[in-house]
Parts: sequence; structure tokens; C-alpha cells
Amino acid sequence: MKCSLFVVAGLLVTAAAGGVAAEEPLPIHGFLQAASAYRLLRPDACPRTQRLACEEEFVLGEGRARLEVEPRGERWGLTVKAELIWDAVAGEVDGDLREGYLDLRFPALDLRAGRQIVTWGVGDLVFINDVFPKDWVAFVSGLPLEYLKKGSDAVSATGHWRGTSVQLVLTPRFEADTLPEAGGRLRFHDPMAAIEARRTDDPSPSLDHLESGLRVFRNLAGWDLSLYAYRGFFRAPAAEVEAGPRLRFFFPPLDVWGASAQGAALGGVVSVEAGYHDSRADRSGRNPAVENSSFRFLAGYQREIVPDLTASGQYYVQAMEDHAAYRRTRGPGMARRPALRHVLTLRLTRLLWHQTLRLGVFALASPNEGDWYVGPEARYQITDAWSATVGVNAFGGPRRSEFGQFEGNANLYAAVRYAF
Repeated sequence: MKCSLFVVAGLLVTAAAGGVAAEEPLPIHGFLQAASAYRLLRPDACPRTQRLACEEEFVLGEGRARLEVEPRGERWGLTVKAELIWDAVAGEVDGDLREGYLDLRFPALDLRAGRQIVTWGVGDLVFINDVFPKDWVAFVSGLPLEYLKKGSDAVSATGHWRGTSVQLVLTPRFEADTLPEAGGRLRFHDPMAAIEARRTDDPSPSLDHLESGLRVFRNLAGWDLSLYAYRGFFRAPAAEVEAGPRLRFFFPPLDVWGASAQGAALGGVVSVEAGYHDSRADRSGRNPAVENSSFRFLAGYQREIVPDLTASGQYYVQAMEDHAAYRRTRGPGMARRPALRHVLTLRLTRLLWHQTLRLGVFALASPNEGDWYVGPEARYQITDAWSATVGVNAFGGPRRSEFGQFEGNANLYAAVRYAF
């Protein structure tokens, strides 16, 4: 958080130097939110490192206050979204800078510097070319979906020329995905649960560890077309056993190459995305600690069935390279992953009562691996300022599978928000 606060301070100084118009009122917005999630299933047994996940009835219980400040000038803009969070379950108070960046606009170039949320690709909760950090603890715990995405301290430059745009994102400080940890409130599959001594090595800020992403995009004949390239690291850590024994987590290098297209067709919206994840540290597939390289493909379709009722579906496949080497070197307790992982998703959204009530459900399942997730939700906009949300997160499947490992975290969640 301290690094982010330094970023914000620099942005404020820059904005002041640019000359904020004193006669214009400073736009301030935000919200107050209370959220809770009650665990629906109590696991029969837990490893020592996950004792709290067995004993704690609530996976989430918090109060949150957000303040948003967004002054704008003719060729500049400043956005700061900061939050104060009270964790009622742990009895702790913390702060988080969701976003804090400065925008500079030129005739053919847009610059953005600071903590920002970057979203690429066309997938719905299925990510191929969106390689930017995610908070999976927030997702499993029942926080609003917006909290799945995390900010990156980065510089983004987007140039425009004859209908084509090119975006370059440089990230000097690595930000990992937020995943369940030993000793936390979430249960997950931990093949190394017997090893309690652990340490994590993050890529240190340096030119050698600079993350870079490039996106080329344009609209052609009504279709949004994009090409992607990324050089950086896996967001989820790999693990290896050191002397002691001690478990060391590290983030292997990763290159991603991909493309996507989205446009109106077949009476709805068609989406297609593909990508190749090049695991630079394990191109032979013989290192069981490091993710193998893989090809990934997604096809999706969305349409309005009747007024205010929308349905969308996706088919996703991930093909692991060097699967035979993976099978030979897979360690005890590790998941038995197939060469191909197939995933189907379905989302239904229904708007009622002059669109003040939104009923929805998202379902995901892997036909060949057997794991699944279902998330029904209802959100009611009580007034312009007040809203209430209630929903369920349900997981299932083999305990070593991607979503099946979270079965013990199935929860009923609720949130009330007052926006100003």
C-alpha cells in the first residue's frame, strides 16, 4: 500500500502543477458498503494449515468505505479510488488504493500513469489474454464481481492512427494474483500441507523483470479485432521444496501471444479468442513445479431472448503441451490434469420492475474434469443511492480440481451499499 500512496502523491502534485481550475467544484463520489458471506458447508476434516477454514463460519464479514476523486481538465484527468476496510471477522482495519492514475490526452496519443485496472480479451470469467492480476479470494468470498480485478502500478500509452490503435503497458512492479493462503479462511487443495515453513520470492523491480504488454486493435466491418503480446510472469506461483524442508514459492517467466474478435452475427454477439502461453522456464515440460506451455481457445455467443432477458454461453478449451512429460514428473498429491481441459459456461440475466431488480446466474463446468461453479444472484436498486445484493457461491468436483478444491467454501453472501 505504501508504494501506491507514493504514486497518488505524485499524481496530485502533477495535477496541481497542471493548474486545476479553482472555480470548478472537485467531483467527489464513493460508497459505504457492508458485506457478509456465511459458509454453507462445514468440511469434515482439514489439514493443520487450514484449521481456520474448518472452524470459521463466515468467509467474509466487512464494512467498506470508498472515496472517489476525479478532477478533469481539457487535456488531463486524475482518478483516485481509495478504500478503508474493516474486517469484522479478523477485527482488523486496512486500506487499499483501488486506482490512482493520471491521464494525459494528446491529438493522437493517450497516456495513463499510476495504479490502474487493465482489462483485455472478450471472455466472461474465462481469461486467455487478460494476463493482469486477479483477486480470487474476493471472488470465492462473495465480494462484488468488480473486486476480481486488481490494479497494476503501470504506465499505459495508446496511440491512434487511421482507425487503428496500439496500446503499450509497462509494469515495473510485479503484482501477483491474490490466492487462498495457508492459515486463511478459505479451504483449497494444498499438496504440500505437511510443510509449514514457507517463503515467497517475488520478481524484484528491475529492467530485467519489467512486464510489458502490447495490444493492437481496431474496428473492421463492425467487428472489434485485437492482437495481443505479453512478456512477464505467471500470476500464480510455482512451488519447490528446499532443504529444511521448506517450501519456496516463485513466479516463472511467461510469454503470451493471442488474438480476439467480437461482433454482431447470428442474431446476437459472437466472441472468439485464442492465445498461446509460452512457459519460458519449462518448454520441455519436465519441471513439475512449473506450468507447462499451452494453447487456449474460447468461443462465445450472447443474445437477448426476450426484452430484458439475456443469455450468453462460452466454450473454452486449454491444450497442455508436453503432457507425457507432465505425467511422468507429476509429484504425489498434485492434480492429475488431462491434456485437454474443456469448459462450458452459461450466464442468464433478467431485469424486472423497470430494471430496478436484476436476477442472474452464472454457471461453469468442465465436462471432462468434473469440476463446476454456480453463482445465482439478485440485486435490487432500492433508490438511486441504496442497493442490496444477495447470492450464492457453490463449487463442486474432485478435490484436486480447479473449482472442486473450493467446495468447502460454498457460501450465502449479502451486501448493502449506499452510494454518494
